[in-house]
Amino acid sequence: MATTRERFARLRQGLSAEIRQPVRREVLRDRASSRPRFARFLYACSLPVIVIWLLIAGGLNIVVPQLESTVTEHAQSFLPDEASSVQALVKMGEYFGGGGSNNFVYVLMEGDEPLGPESRTYYNELLAELTADTEHVNSAMDLWSNPDLAPAAQSADGHVAYVLVNLAGNMGTALAMESTQSARDTIAASTPPPGVDVHITGPSAVVNDEMVAINDSIILLVSVCALLVGAVLLLVYRSVITALVPLLGVGLALAVARATISFLAENEVIKVSIFAAALSAVIVLGAGTNYGIFLVGRYQEARRKGRDREDAYYDALAGVQHIVVASALTVAGAMACLAATRLAMFSTSGLPCTIAILITLAAALTLGPAVLAVATRLGFVEARESASPRRWRRIGTTVARWPAPVLAAALAVLAVMIIPLAMYAPSYNERRAQPADSPANVGFAAADRHLPPNIMAPSVLIVESDHDMRNSADLIALAQMTDAVASIDGVNAVQGITRPLGQTLDQGTLTSQAGYIGNRFGQMTSLLRDRITDLDAIGATVDRLDTAIDGVDAALRQGAAGAGSLSDATAQLQRTTDSTLTKVDELSAGIEPMRGLVGSIPQCQDVAACRTALTGLSVLDDVPALRESVRDLAGGTRSLSGALPTAAAQIPTLRATVTQIRDLIGPLRTTLGALLPQVGEITDFLDEVSGAYSAGSPAAGGFFLPSQALESPLFQSGIPYYFSDDGKATRMIVTPQREGFSRDAMDVSAEVIPTSLAAIKNTSLAGSTISIGGPGGTLLNIESFAHEDFIAIVVAAFAFVFCVVLFLLRSLVAALAVIGTVALSYLSAMGVSVFLWQGLIGNPLHWSVAPIAFTFLVAVGADYNMLLVSRFREEYGAGGGTGLIRAMVGTGSVVTQAGLTFGITMLAMLASYAHNVAQIGTTVAIGLLIDTLIVRTLVMPAIARLSGRWFWWPTPFVSLPAGRVPQSTATTAEPVPVDEVRV
Repeated sequence: MATTRERFARLRQGLSAEIRQPVRREVLRDRASSRPRFARFLYACSLPVIVIWLLIAGGLNIVVPQLESTVTEHAQSFLPDEASSVQALVKMGEYFGGGGSNNFVYVLMEGDEPLGPESRTYYNELLAELTADTEHVNSAMDLWSNPDLAPAAQSADGHVAYVLVNLAGNMGTALAMESTQSARDTIAASTPPPGVDVHITGPSAVVNDEMVAINDSIILLVSVCALLVGAVLLLVYRSVITALVPLLGVGLALAVARATISFLAENEVIKVSIFAAALSAVIVLGAGTNYGIFLVGRYQEARRKGRDREDAYYDALAGVQHIVVASALTVAGAMACLAATRLAMFSTSGLPCTIAILITLAAALTLGPAVLAVATRLGFVEARESASPRRWRRIGTTVARWPAPVLAAALAVLAVMIIPLAMYAPSYNERRAQPADSPANVGFAAADRHLPPNIMAPSVLIVESDHDMRNSADLIALAQMTDAVASIDGVNAVQGITRPLGQTLDQGTLTSQAGYIGNRFGQMTSLLRDRITDLDAIGATVDRLDTAIDGVDAALRQGAAGAGSLSDATAQLQRTTDSTLTKVDELSAGIEPMRGLVGSIPQCQDVAACRTALTGLSVLDDVPALRESVRDLAGGTRSLSGALPTAAAQIPTLRATVTQIRDLIGPLRTTLGALLPQVGEITDFLDEVSGAYSAGSPAAGGFFLPSQALESPLFQSGIPYYFSDDGKATRMIVTPQREGFSRDAMDVSAEVIPTSLAAIKNTSLAGSTISIGGPGGTLLNIESFAHEDFIAIVVAAFAFVFCVVLFLLRSLVAALAVIGTVALSYLSAMGVSVFLWQGLIGNPLHWSVAPIAFTFLVAVGADYNMLLVSRFREEYGAGGGTGLIRAMVGTGSVVTQAGLTFGITMLAMLASYAHNVAQIGTTVAIGLLIDTLIVRTLVMPAIARLSGRWFWWPTPFVSLPAGRVPQSTATTAEPVPVDEVRV
């Protein structure tokens, strides 16, 4: 046995000889009439064709950016911009600051211990740094910094606090992914306090991480696909060189396709997504390998029949090229149908996959034959002895002899496979479509450890009015709507202006207002009781005052008479005093010289006589003061004698006033006495109402805030978070009880808008616009769009594939049979996949699986049936039974190899980090195996056999005379036993 070095040496010598070998023009001229010119060109110029493909692949991948980087820079929105959930969140961004996008995430802090001042300082610094990046961050709903609203943004145990942040770019777009990564980079560059972890989570983060998971696994996916395909081909051909024939074509086709898609997307000729990058790679590997297997299989079949290498080469091209063209067009057309859908996951996959398949077709028509030509000239790709033809002859004979039982048995098996489809419930949970340790899922897990369920996945309700809603009447209507939404089965909490902390404000209920008024009335009752006591005391005091007035009146009358006599005596005193003092003045003037004399005596104080003289002279100095005192006394007595009669005259007026007071106190005392029990009854009633509703349902008492309460600091602090600047829009956060991405959350979101509209009917907010965003609304939009897109895909793909098959086979019945069996394969695959994923694993199929799997299976599954039926048409001249057996013998091993290879290629998608990609791969693989082993092997041949000549209707098809076989196989067909022909 030759060593590897010897084989490569022979390969090198053979290639050199091939290059130096002149073209046999005379042979080409002789065979020109039977060999197509293009096939002859490929055979003669095989090496230049290979070199050209190598140069194209290498040049494009050097000049054009890699597809992954292009996809990252040009990723499309997860949902169409016109989706109601997108519009709701965009409006929220516009009304509450920022550029208006539906890219909302939560920045969540989790501490091993309750968050303290150090954590709050870090939070403030981090939030300031995030919002300073205006290129990537639009706004933040910072409740934790507000002492009144902080409880709404932290856990009850104090270990978690969070803030809602609006990032730039709609979900799924390149800008959104860049913004999310920028925010994560900012957090990674910060230094949180010891024991504190910071996460970015929430719905948009989930979508971002799902796309990242797919993108990160593309290289791994392609590598696993290539390894599995290579392993299968080695197992089938047991030759490295033979396995390299289809692999080389597929590898170069993939390189050119990826670069072409990247170039077109970079120049915005087509739209592309991460999902499209993954699908295009898989479909090129699978379909391209199939086309290589078809070509190699037909070549080896011809060699088994005794054809020389060159003739076998041309037989192979003539036998499979039309099938390859039809197959590629079928796949390309089916994929192109995706471009007309509305969901970006589908629409962005359509044209990239179509372009990839067309490039694969070009490679299959040029590069594949060129590689085969070089390999066959060097003696490779030779057929090995195999028991496969005998096995397929036995299978064909069984089907041709007993088509009805075979068909019934096969359909029964397929029916069993379809049965699990009855429990099919597509999953819209994007969290389950990515690894459990993705950053967003880690953040959700942190929230679930401390917060009520689904705080990180709420729905956002936007209410728009034509007027400012910051008034008592509109607040009542908003409260009615909030209470109605909160009462929906499945709603955990509603957070809005009337429920800033998620619960109804006690101060904002009528029962609370009644309790407050009752308390004030209770205080009034006590006050009234005290005032009645005071009135009784005042009455007694008035009586005593009346007695005192009588005493004063008598005293004043007596005093008036005495005051008159006193005034006259005082006047006489003044006159006598004035006369005496005049004489004193004369005396003083006379003795004035003596004053000077006495003053001149030295040490007068020591002489008794002198000292006495000084004392006498000092008395004369006090005479003027005496005169003034007497005059004042006389004036005072005159004023008193005049005032006492006046005072006595006022006594009757005073007595009348006291009498009037006494008359008022009596009725007032009676009135207050009667009012006191009534106030007590009102107080008891209001206390009873307040107590009853407090013990039962406080919210049932209705909502009301008086106008003066609207100016309170608490209410004013909540306005920026829940009202737009002009007050014409408000938002509410609706938290579901179940998983935010679940079917239950979708059902809850579906009820929110009808319930809200019904609640504000006939209120001041009647006619307002209400919209909902968040996971619930988004998933409802996805469900609606996915349903519409799936219908469009089914109709368009079936129509296109039907037309291609009809054109190829020229038979309406055969085309319908191909389409019908493909649909049967799809339903069976879906049933098995539902049983496997939903029944056994417990992870329901992602909503994207059904449409993508359908597109793959319709396109690829039709290929295998077309190959069989086309070959059956070639062999039909030998008779229905014999032709069917020969068709199955000729295509059985080739189609089986192709189906298994493509199926295993799709199974390589299990290597993806994204579970939805793995589910798509599994479903398509199961469908291909079903189509290869059951539908193409048993169902389609049985239908063709039972239909007889009608299988080719309406094309007239006349069998060759008995004993003849088609010219193309007259010299090469293997003998068929007589009993096989008489089926």
